[in-house]
Amino acid sequence: MTLPHSAIVSKIFQDEKPRIGLFGATSVGRDIAPRIASKLKCGLTADCTELIIGDYLDRKTKKVYKDLLLQRRPAFGGNIIATIVTPDTLPQLATVREGVMKKEKSKRFVKGKVVNIDPDKYLNKTDLVVKVIERHIEENKLNIKNSSIIVAGGYGVGSKENFQLVYDLAHVLGGEVGGSRAAVDAGFIGHERQIGQTGVTVRPKLYIACGISGQIQHRAGMEKSAMIISVNSDPNAPINKIADYVVIGDIKKVLPQMIKSYKENIK
Repeated sequence: MTLPHSAIVSKIFQDEKPRIGLFGATSVGRDIAPRIASKLKCGLTADCTELIIGDYLDRKTKKVYKDLLLQRRPAFGGNIIATIVTPDTLPQLATVREGVMKKEKSKRFVKGKVVNIDPDKYLNKTDLVVKVIERHIEENKLNIKNSSIIVAGGYGVGSKENFQLVYDLAHVLGGEVGGSRAAVDAGFIGHERQIGQTGVTVRPKLYIACGISGQIQHRAGMEKSAMIISVNSDPNAPINKIADYVVIGDIKKVLPQMIKSYKENIK
C-alpha cells in the first residue's frame, strides 16, 4: 500500500469525523493505519487483542474521560497486558490482531455508504513513489487459523520425536497441529505453526494444549478458544487456570490413551 492511498483514506476520515477507526492487523492494515494516523496527527495502537468502550481516569490530572476506546495488547515482550488510551485526539485508531474477534451476525440491516473520490484532486506525480512491477501470490499451504480443532504442543513435549504424538492425535481428530514459542525455539515444530503473541491467533472450537505451560505470550493467541483441554504433568501450570478440562499426567502415556479411546468410540 503506497502513501497516496493513505492520503485518500485520511480525507474520508476528515470529512466524516468518526470517533473510532479500526483496521485488521494484516500486511495491508499495518501499512496503511500508521500513515493515516500520521496524516490525522492522532494516536494508533497496533496489534490489539481486546477492545472495550469504557471510562478512563487520568491519575495525574484526575480528569475522567467518558466512553473511550480502551485498547488492550501484550507489552514488554508479552509479560504484561497493557491498556492504552488516546483521550486527546480523534479518531482513536487501532489495528486488531487477526482471529481475536468472533464473527457476529448483524442484528439489523445496514446499508453501506459509497463514497466516490477523485484521486486526481489529492495526488500528483511526485506522490507515486512506489510502482508495482510484478504481483506473485503463493497458495496457502497451511490453514491453522481456520481449523476448528487444534492440538498444540509445548516445550514439555520433550523432543521432536515425542511431537509425533501431537500429530497423531490431531490426525485422528481431523484437526491441525500448533506449537508454543518454546517448542518452535527448541526445533520441535516449524515457526509457521507457532501460536501466540509472536505467532498466529486462533479461535478453534477445541484446543488441546499438550505440555504447554501457558505463559501470557501463548495465552494471547488461544485463550478465546471455545473449549480448552490441558494435558500437563504440572498441576500448577498457568494454562490450567483457563482450561475447561485438565488432565495431569505424562503426555507419552496420556496422548496414546486419548487416541485409542477416540478410535474405539467413533466406531
